[in-house]
Amino acid sequence: MARYTVRPEKVKEVKKAIAEFISEIRKHEPRTLYVVFRENGQHTFVHWMAFEDDAAERRHSQSRYNDLFVKKLLPNCVGKAVFTEHQLFATSRKQWMLG
Repeated sequence: MARYTVRPEKVKEVKKAIAEFISEIRKHEPRTLYVVFRENGQHTFVHWMAFEDDAAERRHSQSRYNDLFVKKLLPNCVGKAVFTEHQLFATSRKQWMLG
């Protein structure tokens, strides 16, 4: 999971970058679950991602489109992104079970 806050005047730019990033993930990572939330009334975004395996996560993190997204995002952030690792415990949707 990644959580970050952007400058209020940069929200539109960041939303465009997120849309482009998600489009690339759909094209190149069909088995990756990638969900982005925006906190209500805030300029904070949360990205939840689940990868098929460690190799898929490595490919994602080393991809050109990931690098491009980070380069577009970082200058617009307030502070640094916070990353935390989670392991899926349960879900109501079978298709979300990647392993």
